[in-house]
Amino acid sequence: MSQRKRLVHRPKIRMKEAQALVHALKTHQVDAILGERHIMVVRLKQAEENLKKSRDQVRALATSLQSIRENERTVIARDIHDELGQKLTSLELGLSWLAQVTPKQRPVQEKIGSLSALVTTLIQSVQRISDALRPGVLEELGLVKTLKSEARAFKEHTGIPCLFETNMGKAKFDRPGSVAIFRIAQEALTNIARHADASRAMIALTTRNNDLILTVNDNGKGIAKKRVLSAHSLGIIGMRERALALDGLLSLRGSTGKGTTLTVRIPLSRVLIGRDSVS
Repeated sequence: MSQRKRLVHRPKIRMKEAQALVHALKTHQVDAILGERHIMVVRLKQAEENLKKSRDQVRALATSLQSIRENERTVIARDIHDELGQKLTSLELGLSWLAQVTPKQRPVQEKIGSLSALVTTLIQSVQRISDALRPGVLEELGLVKTLKSEARAFKEHTGIPCLFETNMGKAKFDRPGSVAIFRIAQEALTNIARHADASRAMIALTTRNNDLILTVNDNGKGIAKKRVLSAHSLGIIGMRERALALDGLLSLRGSTGKGTTLTVRIPLSRVLIGRDSVS
């Protein structure tokens, strides 16, 4: 009888041992899986932090390079304006003097006239190049009047009417902010002239809540989404980086037959000199 009981009892013991072993194995597997997942989560977080750090470093480098580029543009523009511009003005005065001392020599007068016209054209070109390199009117007139002048110049150069609207007539902008906003608007207008096939354009500089809003739109064929996202669209990338450098955001929407709208939103605190200067 006792032997029979031992035979019955032994399988029960083995069953419990087997269950305990299965439980241990499952627990070990779960712990192993959780451990692996935890390690993966930690590694992913580290990778994300490293990627963010790299992006911040690249963005800081891009901002620094843009600042260096603007400073170099200023130096080059000053040299062109002062050196080449002055010499061309001296040449123009010299030709005028020759015209006065040789009034009866018609061939000479004709040659002087053609050279004077050429010098005048060169002086205008020097002025245009200097303004493109260093928008001096930003310092003289401020951002609002400069954008208004840019809209007028765009119409003169392309024949496309360009309206300018603002509710910031009395606002005072710091130099980095005004240069960035002007360059973004300038690049947007260049894209309209080259690609949009538009018959009208508009620039708007407004304030909404605590943000400055720059809007540039047209009624052209509309920009393709793949071009907005393309790594080869360096102009768009440059505009976006300028906005990001001021803690801003840039969006670009295009619709076939309805044109393209560029919108830049920047905190007023990053671009204004004195918040109470906003009208």
